[in-house]
Amino acid sequence: ETENPLMYASAVLYRESDSVMVSGSISEDDGSFKITEVPPGKYYIEVQFVGYPTQKYNDIEISRDNPVYDAGIIKIAPSAEYLDEVLIEATREMMQVGLDRRVINVGQELTAIGGTALDLMQNIPAVNVDFDGNVSLRGSSNVTILLDGRPSELTGMDEDTILEQLPSEMIDRIEIITNPSVRYDPDGTAGIINIVTKREERPGYNGMINLSAGTNHRYSGSINFNYRVLDNLNLFTSISGRFFNMYGESESDRINWMNNGADTARIIQDSEFERSMDNYNIQLGFDYELNEQNTITFSARYNDWERNNLDKRNYIFENYDDLPDYRLADNTMMRDGFSYALNYRREYDEDFRELNVDFSYSDREFQRTEDNKSFFDYQKENDPDLMEFIDNISSSRNFNAEFDYSHPLNDNLKIETGWQTRLRTSDNDFRFYNVDVETGERLIDDRRTDLFEYNDQRHSAYAILSAGLGNYNVEGGLRAEQAVIEGSHFKLDGEEGIVDNDYFSLFPSAHVRRHFENDQDAQLSYSKRISRPRRWALNPFPRYSDPYNISMGNPNLLPEYIHSLELSYTKYWENTTINPSVFYRYTDQMMTRYRVVDEDDEKVTITSWDNIGHAVNYGVELVASQTVAPWWRINGNASYFKRMVEGDVGGTRHDSESYSWTARVTNNFIFGRNFSMQLSGNYRSPTVMLQGKIEAMYSADFGMRYGVLNNNGNITLRVSDIFNTQKFELYSYGENFEMNQMHKRRSRMIFLGFSYRIHDYRRDRDRHEREDMEPMDDFDGF
Repeated sequence: ETENPLMYASAVLYRESDSVMVSGSISEDDGSFKITEVPPGKYYIEVQFVGYPTQKYNDIEISRDNPVYDAGIIKIAPSAEYLDEVLIEATREMMQVGLDRRVINVGQELTAIGGTALDLMQNIPAVNVDFDGNVSLRGSSNVTILLDGRPSELTGMDEDTILEQLPSEMIDRIEIITNPSVRYDPDGTAGIINIVTKREERPGYNGMINLSAGTNHRYSGSINFNYRVLDNLNLFTSISGRFFNMYGESESDRINWMNNGADTARIIQDSEFERSMDNYNIQLGFDYELNEQNTITFSARYNDWERNNLDKRNYIFENYDDLPDYRLADNTMMRDGFSYALNYRREYDEDFRELNVDFSYSDREFQRTEDNKSFFDYQKENDPDLMEFIDNISSSRNFNAEFDYSHPLNDNLKIETGWQTRLRTSDNDFRFYNVDVETGERLIDDRRTDLFEYNDQRHSAYAILSAGLGNYNVEGGLRAEQAVIEGSHFKLDGEEGIVDNDYFSLFPSAHVRRHFENDQDAQLSYSKRISRPRRWALNPFPRYSDPYNISMGNPNLLPEYIHSLELSYTKYWENTTINPSVFYRYTDQMMTRYRVVDEDDEKVTITSWDNIGHAVNYGVELVASQTVAPWWRINGNASYFKRMVEGDVGGTRHDSESYSWTARVTNNFIFGRNFSMQLSGNYRSPTVMLQGKIEAMYSADFGMRYGVLNNNGNITLRVSDIFNTQKFELYSYGENFEMNQMHKRRSRMIFLGFSYRIHDYRRDRDRHEREDMEPMDDFDGF
């Protein structure tokens, strides 16, 4: 009646075939709205606003020939009754499939409440986490972990340490990219796992508080807070802390064959360990919009981490004389440091045209001290027969610069290009002391003391061409990279070793996706990737986990190259989704870890690295979800993969075949608006390795949530490893030994948590309101 524009009205786009919501938009000040990146198909729109009747518009068709639909002027009149504003809540699908990735929405994951990113990983399809926190994807532990699409700001730590520090409540979704395009670093045999954290950019202030307490002295808390001060200035911060104890036990039984097998000797180890960890993370940052097309984002993060370990180990020696039968190891590790990230984003009037420039820098310090005491009589803990002391100080500095630009050439063609530089320097000062039992004086041991300096430079450039050809989306790219690796280790007795490894590599990638009618998609992808030696895998200096188990690097170790091919299919029904896939990987110059008995002392095993011939991995995977009833939904996945290895390891020929399979099922139950439950179980079959076998692993978890305080708060309960079945068992063998090992943590625990949402959304216009999820297929809109 007034002809006035209506702002903040919602326009929601639905598929005509099954009424599934595809996308949506909010009207601007002038009443206009635009819905972009819509795949070809038939749709209808519903326009809604509080106090107005819903308007429905049918017969909307998007095709390659007609990619734009103009809805014209939509006129609506108020209803007879006015209602107060209501909050509509919905649950996203657990998994969504894009051109090069699967997106797992974990924001509602109940069985990881009070846990960490490492706990969430155990609920992700095709991902496994072993006893030591190592993450593997489709049977390969060589995985690149990204945080919000970038190398973690905690770079310089082991990946399991990074994941152990990130609270699960701060994570919104996890993206699994098994065949990444060349816009990503080519690192990681199995692919990339990208962890996307929660952050709001809505007007006003909003945030989330999470508190959790668990058995075995486990406590955690986090606060995320966002405040849009002005139309063009957004401030955000996050604070998290974790404090927990861990208890466990391990066993080891090794038999050595001596004198060409004529004699045998045996070492049995039985140990108990206690670990405590304190961790803090603080992040501050802002988004500043210079204008509607230019945005600058800056963030700074501080991290402090401390862990104390106490290991009590008993020995039983058969056919060995005059050796200690008890060892007490007490060590403390501390890490802290700052990291900074700066991003400039330039948007253009043209869809899909964008410029991103990123800079990041981190500076980390690490210190470890360890007191080792050995006893011939385990009852004399205050009177050791042998004492040792370790003092280890290391630091790392990382600088990353990245430039990415995408430009549409026409309605069906787009080009992307970019450049990247990564610089990393680190040093590790390791000092070993023998301690006089009587006086306590520390005497440095030159043979076991070392300084390792390491420099890693990588410079790369890439280009990608994407095309929309009818029902096909096609993408191909090439990345060129020059790596410069320099390392040196110095022992106090004068010995010096050099690591010098420069190499140039080309990395192609290709993706083809076919859209079918009735909500079906199929895609074929290829990529070449690289797995680089870690710095500790290059340093030949021996590291002692105890006097009878030594590990050392190989300065001649070369990177391995992987060719990966994958074919997948996705089908959506009203209540069912399936996503089967077949994959194949060929690895050349394969890196592998091997174990031998020390030639000079048969009581000692040495673990090191070497390159062998090649390996072939292939397998099948099925991910599915089923809505059994309005209150019950099941998500499940199963993987089978086989591995064939041919080559020489430690001077011995090894040709082996192995296979493994995994399965996981998660049941989600929703009982009304306030109450939900989750029950999950997972199984990993026995796995045959190059020098042994890992036994099967399985467990079950339970979680429940109840909404309080008008559903702004939640009370949660979680039980991990309900049946206390989690343990790691390994059988390994070599030319003159065989060993059985078992590790067990106290994994059955109960967690009680509370979370509360803080929000005060203003009705100010937000020019760049953040989507619930970034588009997965950058080019699907053409």
